[in-house]
Amino acid sequence: MEHILVIIALLGLYYFYRYYYRDDSNDYSPVMNTDQEGFQEKESNMEETFSTRQLALTTIKKIGSEPKYTEDGHIHFEYQGVIFLMEATDECKFVNLIWPWCHSFSKFDIDEFARVRQVVNDINAKGMTSVFYGITDSDEVAVHIKKHFLLVQQIPNIEDYLKLMLDIFFRTARTLHVEIEKCRVQECK
Repeated sequence: MEHILVIIALLGLYYFYRYYYRDDSNDYSPVMNTDQEGFQEKESNMEETFSTRQLALTTIKKIGSEPKYTEDGHIHFEYQGVIFLMEATDECKFVNLIWPWCHSFSKFDIDEFARVRQVVNDINAKGMTSVFYGITDSDEVAVHIKKHFLLVQQIPNIEDYLKLMLDIFFRTARTLHVEIEKCRVQECK
């Protein structure tokens, strides 16, 4: 029993020593380097980064789209034949990406409205994107898809990351159309 207590005490002292002992050759040492040069170097690296809006514009160009500005200040671009809007500000590292009018129907079609409402609620419960609808000035109800995601320069392969986010929109739109059609078929039975 005494041997076990001695071993536990020695292990405790060893871990205590390793935790507070700074090893310059070990990059994973828990004791941080507090010299001023390290902090100044990190500050200069932070100054070289793009703003979120600039990063969004360059990434959209890299995926083969031509970004334009709307009157509201949103970034407007076309990807695979679909018009997208992006809200990007320099104050925030997150952006909103919106696919407006991915689906529409007449506001007088009560059955279609019930089907769309049910499918939109089911998709929103899964949480990948936000699907919402709004009544327009005309007799149409427009369904939109929106995603809020991080856009920073430290993301590796940022072009592929944006393409992945856009792919989520296409999957959501496909799910929306398929589920609405399933509801129609179930009503016919």
